[in-house]
Amino acid sequence: MFKYIATYRYKERMNSFVYFDRPLLIFDDKCSSCFKFAKYVNILSQGWIKIAGHYYSKIALETKKMIFPTNYDSTKMFWLIYKNTAYGGRSALIPVIKEIVRGLVKSLIDKDDKLKHQTNLKDNEEHLDPITCNYKDHLQCISTTNTLKRLISMMQNSNRVTF
Repeated sequence: MFKYIATYRYKERMNSFVYFDRPLLIFDDKCSSCFKFAKYVNILSQGWIKIAGHYYSKIALETKKMIFPTNYDSTKMFWLIYKNTAYGGRSALIPVIKEIVRGLVKSLIDKDDKLKHQTNLKDNEEHLDPITCNYKDHLQCISTTNTLKRLISMMQNSNRVTF
């Protein structure tokens, strides 16, 4: 499945680099509110934006290995990865909205794209559990307080990585 999201192209300065043909949203798959956010992004974009969880998704783990340095903690924010750039946290909000609109326009032009979000969610079902919060008691992700803490943390964290 990974080969459908990223293609490898040669660049003279590097041995190779990764180029993403479709946007990929990597989110905290241990958190139910984060899962809901990712699911709605996927549905609103009519499947144009693919989703993968930080911890349990093979696609996300492979992608993060290729993009981020080994000592970098990419799990502190969600990421939108598209073409040769990864947008994290606050800096990803505008690109997410832009890609949602792009997905809606593409679905109007190509009617077959409308059902792709269902396929994408089914691909993720094996490693996503939207009902259960997998954090210990100190981080209950379903509570309103911790949802607000996550929102504030997202607004404080921001990064952009070009690869």
